Amino acid sequence: MPRLCARIAICVVLVALLGGGIASANDVGFTGFVGLGITYTPLPPTSFNIGADLKLAFSVSGFSFASETGFDLTGFQSERVTLAVDLGAVQLSEEILFDPYFTWNELSLDLSIAGVDIGVDFILANIGSVQTPTYSMGAVVELSSGIVCGFSITSLTGFGAIDLVNILGGIEAPFSYELLYLFNHLDTLCTLPLDLDVTIVPGFYFEEELVRLEADFMGMIASNTTWFDAGGLSRMLFELGYRFEEPSLSFLATMGFNGFFVLTDIDFIVDLQIDVVRFTSHTWFIENPVPVPIPIAFGGQGFAVSFELCGVLFTTETDFDGSFLFAQQLIAIEATFDPVSFRSLTAFDGAGFASQCIYADVTFCGVKLYTKAEFDFSGVNLVTFGFDFTFGS
Repeated sequence: MPRLCARIAICVVLVALLGGGIASANDVGFTGFVGLGITYTPLPPTSFNIGADLKLAFSVSGFSFASETGFDLTGFQSERVTLAVDLGAVQLSEEILFDPYFTWNELSLDLSIAGVDIGVDFILANIGSVQTPTYSMGAVVELSSGIVCGFSITSLTGFGAIDLVNILGGIEAPFSYELLYLFNHLDTLCTLPLDLDVTIVPGFYFEEELVRLEADFMGMIASNTTWFDAGGLSRMLFELGYRFEEPSLSFLATMGFNGFFVLTDIDFIVDLQIDVVRFTSHTWFIENPVPVPIPIAFGGQGFAVSFELCGVLFTTETDFDGSFLFAQQLIAIEATFDPVSFRSLTAFDGAGFASQCIYADVTFCGVKLYTKAEFDFSGVNLVTFGFDFTFGS
């Protein structure tokens, strides 16, 4: 505990020093960010843990630096450092991660020439354990271009690296992700988005190729994502749909096939938006686990609705499982009345109340003070409070 208090005191001094330099920072176009979050987590039956996350960032003249440090009562937990240089058509960046020992070092080069984006990532990762570190290299080559009339193509090639879709935010079907906005919004309402990375495997050999084609033209939306591995074709995913402008109505169907052209999944999505009301229906079918004439079976269905009333946004999601039985319901309430914002997410399952998350913040003079609490029937699971401070021109 004394070490934690000492670190928090150092953070406070840092904020004061940074705040004192705001005037001179503005003169050189300097922007900065300081954030500190303290998290209390119960450890049943009678213990607890207190963690802290310190974030520092600044940018000036095309150069940016960001650092995120995590520690708790046992000491140092993680450190992530990111440096980036923007030279116009060329961008360079490097990311280093300790968790708590060296885990990841990624050097990225991105180049834009005549509408074609070229990227190369070189990665050194520890794929072993703390007791027995094992280091391996990986590389990912990216080529992408938005051609004309809403058409685009993206190619990712991994050497010593798999799970390349994580470079695209983990989004396997781009238009499905767009139309399922309400579902995705509720999934991340009280949790930070996952920091997805490719997976490094032993040996610097060809491991995976991902090719994506997208078309968004005259109301028609379509895409194809194809995966290859060292053995050839491994998977394909197709999207085809149409969207109208007034009212905003979209239909989309997706189909997935494995490397043997066997149908593995089907999704149907309907998304309707009229004024402040939005409704989305998602029905999915999955691969049948037993060998029967019908290769797929009903996997589940979800409905999401959002509407705004007197400046307050209400969003609900209701899901049913493959047996047509109620699975869960989520209810979210969001409101912003300057300078205060509030959001709440409540989850119910077949047994009744499951969990709730409450978040609130207030912003003034560039400082945001926030707090978050999560609890269920067993009691409080997490309490977080902290501040974010942004300054500069």
